[in-house]
Amino acid sequence: MKYFVGLLTVLILVASSCQKKQVKNPQTDLVDVNGLTLDKAMFVSSFQRSKEFRAPGELTPQQVKQFIDQYFVSDFLIINEALAQGLEKDSLVKSELENLKVSAMTGMGGPLYAKIMNKPATASEAEAKALYKRSGHGVNIAYIRLSSKRQADSIYQAIRHGAKFADMARKHSLDIQTFQKGGEVRGTLYPGLLPKELEDVMFRMKAGQVSKPIFTTGWYYIIKVLKTPKNKLKSFAEEKESFLSKVKQAKENQHRNDYIDSLFIRYHYRVHKDLFPVLRKAFVPIDRVGKIDATKIPHDKWNKALASFDGGQLTLGQFVALYNKSNYGNRVPLREDDEIENHIKAMAVPFIMYRDGLNMGLQDSSRYKELYQRYRLSALERAALQKLVYSQVKVNDDDLKNYYEQHKKEMRNQPFERVKEYIKNRLMAEKASEYKKTLVAKLRNKYDVIYNEPLIATVTDSLNKMKKTIGTRPQFRAPMPSMPMPKKK
Repeated sequence: MKYFVGLLTVLILVASSCQKKQVKNPQTDLVDVNGLTLDKAMFVSSFQRSKEFRAPGELTPQQVKQFIDQYFVSDFLIINEALAQGLEKDSLVKSELENLKVSAMTGMGGPLYAKIMNKPATASEAEAKALYKRSGHGVNIAYIRLSSKRQADSIYQAIRHGAKFADMARKHSLDIQTFQKGGEVRGTLYPGLLPKELEDVMFRMKAGQVSKPIFTTGWYYIIKVLKTPKNKLKSFAEEKESFLSKVKQAKENQHRNDYIDSLFIRYHYRVHKDLFPVLRKAFVPIDRVGKIDATKIPHDKWNKALASFDGGQLTLGQFVALYNKSNYGNRVPLREDDEIENHIKAMAVPFIMYRDGLNMGLQDSSRYKELYQRYRLSALERAALQKLVYSQVKVNDDDLKNYYEQHKKEMRNQPFERVKEYIKNRLMAEKASEYKKTLVAKLRNKYDVIYNEPLIATVTDSLNKMKKTIGTRPQFRAPMPSMPMPKKK
């Protein structure tokens, strides 16, 4: 009897070990790598941009599986290893992931935008007719955009006393698209879509007039009207639909602005000016704006609240990271109290919106979870590759010179110093690729990789139908790092 019980136990264990492991969500997940999964929608979106999709001929499930393996499984293995080594405990990674939660909630594709910000507006015929009557002429303008009232008042007085508007715009305006042209805005502007504070002034001005500084959307504008051309309108009956659309758009814009303004009141927003001197001291002017030298921020101040609101805050450290990461067109100099305060308020908007989304329970929506998972994987992939691959690859001058000698003809016999940076980038990329292959081969023995073969076959059929509908296109070859051209003699 004991013999039969023991034999039965062995048979059960063998049978259970032979059972094929399955992905958690067979309807949506193409592969599972130790808990990291690839959603079929994300895969199809990526695959449609690939050379494999554009290549002639039908796809096979094996080809699709190879693509998944090359572009997703290898990175998922590296992410798993980096996570096992504590990647998510890294302060910079933690901070980025928190910011990505905000982006997933408040971005244009997020659930909060769909629920609150993207609310369709209605327009009456009377409203459209009123806008039609106000649209008899447009304006061609130039403007100077500034972040400080003191500076705006000073520049306005300088213009009144003879300074040329265009010269002041070139020297001081923070609008990177217009300052080089003396502040001149391309095209003719008509009523309906600009902020009310600007429209109420500019459409009452005559050609040649300069406005006092106007504050709206966190900026000060000094406007000069260049021309007031007549608007060649057809009858209202013919223009009706166009003006109904303009009224709707203006209402939708106003609804978004009103919603954001209401958040600052409902969540009792406050800014902490005691940290302004710390920001000023760390601010490094560069051209019109600048950057914040993080090394000049005292360690005990880094996690202090620069702005706070019910249920959340924007820390000094978060502000510094966001400021330095933003493009120059969205930055302001950090000199005067009002420009610092207005910029902090602008930076705080998505954080308060995120808090409002949490209070609505939108973090449980499928859209939020899908977006955040996509953003999270992308961020973890970058950080994991940097930690486990790129930081491990080194090249020295001897490597560069040897590579140069072997490929000199390919580089048109240009001097070594001229192509050195190009060689370094290319050699680093090649070495990183080889190092990654070796690492991935090791990790395959450490982490489970489960393919959803039935879904891969179904997706392959869908892709082949798409190929027939769209037709094949010329293959796209990814460009190599650009190589300097030889100088003309």
